[in-house]
Amino acid sequence: MQRDADDTVTFRTNLYTADIAHPPHTCHPPEPHPTIPTTPWQHTHHWIATTHPSTAAPEDPGSNKVVVNGQSTSESRALEDWCHQLAWPIRPAVSADPPSTAAWLVVADNELCHELARAADSRVDSLSPPALAAGSDPAALLDALRGVDNVLYAPPVPGELLDIESAYQVFHATRRLAAAMVASSATAISPPKLFIMTRNAQPISEGDRANPGHAVLWGLGRSLALEHPEIWGGIIDLDDSMPAELAVRHVLTAAHGTDGEDQVVYRSGARHVPRLQRRTLPGKPVTLNADASQLVIGATGNIGPHLIRQLARMGAKTIVAMARKPGALDELTQCLAATGTDLIAVAADATDPAAMQTLFDRFGTELPPLEGIYLAAFAGRPALLSEMTDDDVTTMFRPKLDALALLHRRSLKSPVRHFVLFSSVSGLLGSRWLAHYTATSAFLDSFAGARRTMGLPATVVDWGLWKSLADVQKDATQISAESGLQPMADEVAIGALPLVMNPDAAVATVVVAADWPLLAAAYRTRGALRIVDDLLPAPEDVGKGESEFRTSLRSCPAEKRRDMLFDHVGALAATVMGMPPTEPLDPSAGFFQLGMDSLMSVTLQRALSESLGEFLPASVVFDYPTVYSLTDYLATVLPELLEIGATAVATQQATDSYHELTEAELLEQLSERLRGTQ
Repeated sequence: MQRDADDTVTFRTNLYTADIAHPPHTCHPPEPHPTIPTTPWQHTHHWIATTHPSTAAPEDPGSNKVVVNGQSTSESRALEDWCHQLAWPIRPAVSADPPSTAAWLVVADNELCHELARAADSRVDSLSPPALAAGSDPAALLDALRGVDNVLYAPPVPGELLDIESAYQVFHATRRLAAAMVASSATAISPPKLFIMTRNAQPISEGDRANPGHAVLWGLGRSLALEHPEIWGGIIDLDDSMPAELAVRHVLTAAHGTDGEDQVVYRSGARHVPRLQRRTLPGKPVTLNADASQLVIGATGNIGPHLIRQLARMGAKTIVAMARKPGALDELTQCLAATGTDLIAVAADATDPAAMQTLFDRFGTELPPLEGIYLAAFAGRPALLSEMTDDDVTTMFRPKLDALALLHRRSLKSPVRHFVLFSSVSGLLGSRWLAHYTATSAFLDSFAGARRTMGLPATVVDWGLWKSLADVQKDATQISAESGLQPMADEVAIGALPLVMNPDAAVATVVVAADWPLLAAAYRTRGALRIVDDLLPAPEDVGKGESEFRTSLRSCPAEKRRDMLFDHVGALAATVMGMPPTEPLDPSAGFFQLGMDSLMSVTLQRALSESLGEFLPASVVFDYPTVYSLTDYLATVLPELLEIGATAVATQQATDSYHELTEAELLEQLSERLRGTQ
């Protein structure tokens, strides 16, 4: 069992995908056989009886529903629900009065340090960026962090905006700084907060300048906020032309902000914040030239074969698949050959300039001209940011960043019609144990924007969780980091490709299935995650309406209503924690002592809200962590039990030390309690 890991959902996800409507047959053991009781009222099934859906009826010819690329109406509707885009609405800052004694450590150029000292009117120490380079003295960095309240890291702007090496450097530097801050926070009364300032890392509109080298820090920061919320302050992005005098104003605004916005971009004096919003894709899918070649990098990965099949459905007749072990594509090659599509497997490393030169020389000679490049490569393993090694970073970065740089340079000499990058929604949400992965995703997003600004074709897709990956994913830490993401059927998800490649589509499209309220609540036990605000229902719309339980409660005799509510709360809590009906929950035992984690607490809160038809705060399970106390509280919420329950809970409310805290503060205390009990 892993802390904050959704083990029960992981188990059931894998269980549902297996065809086990009947228990598996195994070899019958020899005598003597054990005697098994046949209690008739305690049958407990440990497998799922699945039902196979009947063949769908043909689509109504008169329907105005567009069938996408041969997909059914239900599949098209799923794609509509999954498609999102990152928007950057303007939000004015809300700040509190700055503390006069806040001490700063600035890792940046001298000018920024001097301006911050002048504007903050407090102690400001400085370190030059080389202090975070490989081989630097860790003790000196730890010494510099003593007595510091805030740390500002502002890396230098690379001379070449598409310089891959700068991405490596700033990632390593920030990783070392974060590790030192985590180490120093172990003995600090109040850990310092890290603020990162980037330049043009986030293109917020078509044509906006983009600096992918700094974009890796946005992916890193989003993961750091989840791994170590105790040291996370925020990240701001400014235009490279903004002078230090103005830059420090925005830094101080971020440090003293009270609106929970920890990711901010300033353009033309306006303060922008990221928000995921639903978007409708263009209705016309792209078709590919049958007389041209399509190049796929990462052909044997989890997504590669699905991508290849989709390109064939889009009209491709020649697909060149690069992989280090192309033999895995033999079966797919035969299948496509039967449909008239040639799949040519090439054993090569996409980061090898000589190998790529040899391959590109074949296009237009022995192979049809190259029309499209598709990068879907992946490698690496999860690691905590504070424990990550240089090798971990290189293994994750090379197949994406290094390969991308080489493909980009080749495309300048050999123009292509399509340049498609496969990224991940984790780059926008953050993911514990995967800061290097989220960094590459943020880099790809920014790089695609940079190409569009140059007038070059570029499309990036931030994918959610593919079902095939969820089925084979055994690492509970990955599942924990993606709590709330729902597996997408591979064949349906890849159907978005011909639509996102339409020139009228945005440069970046997010294709993700998620239970957004659950995801937000799970993430917000550790961080702010304001990026999903626009996808959440308004509080006044949550938990409203007549529920089956509420109807039954109302029809129950008044003297029995509290017992009915008590049983309901206990049953829901037991279900959430995966306890069988034959094992009753101790109503006086604390939920978290019984094994409840943060995701389970959120699931219980939502289940209660829905079944009771009442909006309940995210902290309700934290405030009332037993069946007894939670029932007493709910008795003060439901009019049917209001008079009965008011007296029982009055004493607890009088001594409750949490009721005056904000929801964000309550969630932070919930996170602290969970870390201390698991």
